[in-house]
Amino acid sequence: MIYFDHAATSYPKPDAVVAAVQHWYQNVGVSADRGEGPRTREAASVVQRVRKGIAKMTGHTAERVACNSGATEGLNLVLRALLNPGDRVLTTPFEHSSVVRPLLALRDERNLQLDVPTVGASSGPTDAALCEAIASNHPKAVVFTHASNVTGAIFDAERICNVARQHGTLSVLDASQTAGYLSLDVGADIVIGSGHKAIHGPPGIGFVSVHAALDLAPQKHGGTGSSAALERHPSQWPQAFEAGTPNTPAIFGLAAAMDWRAEQGEANLLDRALQRLGEIEAGLARLNGFRVIRPGTQGRTPVLSFVHASYDSLEIGSVLVANNIHARTGFHCAPWIHEHLGTAVAGTVRIAPGPGTSPDDVTALLAVLATL
Repeated sequence: MIYFDHAATSYPKPDAVVAAVQHWYQNVGVSADRGEGPRTREAASVVQRVRKGIAKMTGHTAERVACNSGATEGLNLVLRALLNPGDRVLTTPFEHSSVVRPLLALRDERNLQLDVPTVGASSGPTDAALCEAIASNHPKAVVFTHASNVTGAIFDAERICNVARQHGTLSVLDASQTAGYLSLDVGADIVIGSGHKAIHGPPGIGFVSVHAALDLAPQKHGGTGSSAALERHPSQWPQAFEAGTPNTPAIFGLAAAMDWRAEQGEANLLDRALQRLGEIEAGLARLNGFRVIRPGTQGRTPVLSFVHASYDSLEIGSVLVANNIHARTGFHCAPWIHEHLGTAVAGTVRIAPGPGTSPDDVTALLAVLATL
């Protein structure tokens, strides 16, 4: 199979990641803070490595990094802990469903005032509009994606977080598309991300990283492996956001993935994926009937969406599948942006190469698309 869906989940995983998960299953089998002995200590050591690695990425401290099942859980927990009845919240049309759906649910439950600045028929981010809305409306929080999973457009997160800070607005950054590709140390109060995309970790693992000055009450209550017989869920971090048995094998895999990326060089990995993306875009420009939806001159992640004049995205997806090419078609869990892009009827075909995508993979993709 030729794989072009790295924006959803990177594949295949590095050998070191597979080995680390297998090591836990075969040789460890326990979680941190659950009992005593060398296996528990090994698990605790790996968990701490992950916390420190994420804290280095976000600019926070390891004690304020919680591991969870992924960005969806992290966003739900954070937004429920952060937002009170009547609060004003600012977000963007580029958001993933893991931002949109929790915000809409909380709007209904807690009578939130939800502001979403409009954009024109452009695939670029609206940094200026977002900053202007922060300055004008003084929302409790601005919740925004670091990069669009439909177009690859990157928001100027540092600028937005700086403006938010100036106006007393909390910044919540969804780094699912950029963790492992870009620096997340942009001044955000809260950074949430997943480990199974550009970091190349296993599925079922993500993180919430919170500034030390910000208190968030637990939203899930349960076991934490505490040595004391506590009736109440602990309020201290990171246990406050880590109720229940953790996905320790995935944490082992995430630790190995972070080591692998450091050895490979993150900038090198991103450059390789962007090089393949440029080759794909250049090839599409030589074909008839294609409209590529891309950012303007600002930076981008290795994501490209397109539509065709004669075929909808599902039809093109079927052709790709028949040729053993895995890409993504439809709306990509981004419910708002397609009205602005003119793709609300059938969405787009999304091509997302990774650092291991080869020139031969690109040639095979373009050869199939040339038959349309």
